[in-house]
Amino acid sequence: MAGAGQKRKRLVEVLRDCPYLDTVNRQVLDFDFRKLCSVSLSDLNVYACLVCGKFFQGRGQRSQAYTHSLEAEHHVFINLETEKFYCIPEGYEIQDPSLYDIRNVLNPRFSREETTD
Repeated sequence: MAGAGQKRKRLVEVLRDCPYLDTVNRQVLDFDFRKLCSVSLSDLNVYACLVCGKFFQGRGQRSQAYTHSLEAEHHVFINLETEKFYCIPEGYEIQDPSLYDIRNVLNPRFSREETTD
């Protein structure tokens, strides 16, 4: 049994073939401001909808992201902390190289050669 201070890990199915990838809209993604849920204004467990660019908390059945996915029929999200992609409400993790450029926009990384003269 997990102790009080330990997090329980949820098993999440990982898929490489997501039928909703064509709905991702890179034009609306803007990660240059505070990453807060647009409903609760919380900065905990925030996901960005990759279809409309809005931020929502959680991905469980009672979360803002889950509700948004059902109401707006938007399915592709990124967790802003872990940088993992998810299909909501289906609940699986997406591992598709076509999305990896979004990670670099979320948290730019530069090599030493790119930052020195």
